[in-house]
Amino acid sequence: MGCTIKDIARDTNLSLATISKYLNGKNIIPENRAKIEKSIKKLGYTPNKTAQMLRARKTNTICILIPVIGDYFWGSLCSYIEEYVQKYNYSTIVSSYDSKTEDNSDVMRLLLSNQVDGVILIPENASHLNLIQSIIQNNIPLVYLDQVVTNPPGDSVTSTNRKSAYDATEYLISKGHRCLGVIGGLLDSYTIKERIQGFYDACDDHQIPFPCRIVMNGDFSPHSGAVQLRRMLELTPRPTAVLILGYITTLGVIMELNTLGISIPQDLSILTFDDDEIFSAFEPPITAIVQNLQEMGKQAAKLLLKRINGCETNFPVVKMIDTNFIERKSVRNITEI
Repeated sequence: MGCTIKDIARDTNLSLATISKYLNGKNIIPENRAKIEKSIKKLGYTPNKTAQMLRARKTNTICILIPVIGDYFWGSLCSYIEEYVQKYNYSTIVSSYDSKTEDNSDVMRLLLSNQVDGVILIPENASHLNLIQSIIQNNIPLVYLDQVVTNPPGDSVTSTNRKSAYDATEYLISKGHRCLGVIGGLLDSYTIKERIQGFYDACDDHQIPFPCRIVMNGDFSPHSGAVQLRRMLELTPRPTAVLILGYITTLGVIMELNTLGISIPQDLSILTFDDDEIFSAFEPPITAIVQNLQEMGKQAAKLLLKRINGCETNFPVVKMIDTNFIERKSVRNITEI
């Protein structure tokens, strides 16, 4: 009679469950993996046909799920993910999902019919619980990108959002601005909440009075940016500088300022999260916090491949990627007035 998994369990002092996990391609700690592989070689174990079929299901395909097709932010991230995984002979499927519906049956059919090895999900906000649970229930390795999701917990790659917003707010304060505004996004977005908290933290540390900490919220559209700006300009006191939490929203703010005849930075200073090529061509060019999309995409892909191949034992893993600050000419130094 040939060697069985019970023989491997006795030889390695590991449980049958651990041996079974290894044979079925599940995650186990590297030390146990090494013991099992050494024992298999020593004892001459040959997996049965069922185990072989289970391990043969690997397709070297991952899926990237994004909320909107056409947004350069997502497009750039997808390109960097694809660039990384191709080095390891993986291919990618990119698909969008409807963030406004709880029906994710089409997405799950796509994932299961293509037998993807793992998913990188870019959540728009915190409303995708059904989709997330469906992915997890089907035992598909999952990494969140741009957002950190804690319920249910999972591996995440995002930027240092709170610190970046803190530093940006401190920069505005250093230029003499004591009445500050934030034009934001969806309040159920982890990213937006972190940026707003960074703004408040800086205001606390520099004793900015509460009437001068003005936070608006909406979605990330140009129209929302224009609406939030108009509401902000009706307030007393009126901010002298505004931190905008997304580049598409910034486009709406700039267009509305032009319509109203309000000059940047003479009448209002602005600073934006995320950069666009057009921002450097504007007059004046727009000061921006720039996320490192290449590193974010690379780290998300790297983490997912480690999960797929059982090389990551910590859970959950959260990676924070530093941002860059590009100082241009959209913030006025009012200390010189």
